[in-house]
Amino acid sequence: MFDKRILKYFDKIQNGKALNYSVFLSLLPEDLQQDIRDKALVSFQKKGAAIVELSSENIIERIRQLTIEPEDRVAAALHGDSHKIKTSTSYLFVYHQLSNDVTPDTIVCVDNAAHFKFQPKKHLTIIENSELFFAKDFLLSKINEAFSMSLSFENTDLVFGSGNQIANSYNQCFLTQYDTVLCFFDYDYGGLKIYKALKNMVGDKAKFLEPTSDNLDSFFIKKPKDDNQYLKTIDIAEELGLDKLKEIFLSQKGFMEQEAILAFNKEINNVSAI
Repeated sequence: MFDKRILKYFDKIQNGKALNYSVFLSLLPEDLQQDIRDKALVSFQKKGAAIVELSSENIIERIRQLTIEPEDRVAAALHGDSHKIKTSTSYLFVYHQLSNDVTPDTIVCVDNAAHFKFQPKKHLTIIENSELFFAKDFLLSKINEAFSMSLSFENTDLVFGSGNQIANSYNQCFLTQYDTVLCFFDYDYGGLKIYKALKNMVGDKAKFLEPTSDNLDSFFIKKPKDDNQYLKTIDIAEELGLDKLKEIFLSQKGFMEQEAILAFNKEINNVSAI
């Protein structure tokens, strides 16, 4: 049951450094947890930290085996958890100018190559959420209305990002062929993290669809999970140079889920923002 985090704790054990004992145990199989409780010398420190000394070569080797990353998902499955290993292929759904029904085309990215059957435009728009993606025409009209843009399938392709799946490194070969990659994600910590990952992948081609006025302020009603999440969101907005978005976070004390754009009404929202 490979877990990348085990290596960090194993290094601390080997170097005689304190670690979070309960978290370390939680990462291990139950039988190994019990053997460590029975056979390890554990010196507890402050706030749940402990120095763990192992004399059993059998236990040491079993932990070491858990720090070795399987070669692929097949090998990981034989160890009991294939989901900790990235798949060897990524796929994306896309609408483009020749899409004539509700069924999107598929892009398959594998071996540093993207496979698809359409001619890409110069610009790509990424939608994080399926509700918006499948409302493609209505969505583009609402984006144009709210952001004073002129998006259409004559000038952009539309991809379903499926949360952070879009940031899979296998997708880089597909994304980098575009001149610009416009990101319309939730206005919250998760959405900004995905955008940051895409900027790291494609550089300045990635553009965040940031509010340019106050006309969306009334939709920032999702409350942060806690103060820490709220402050981290403000920090990452500042880091990414999203000054207007940071201003809205500070004034509204909340986040906006991207589905709210479908409720945007230019006449009503522009008046309420005055």
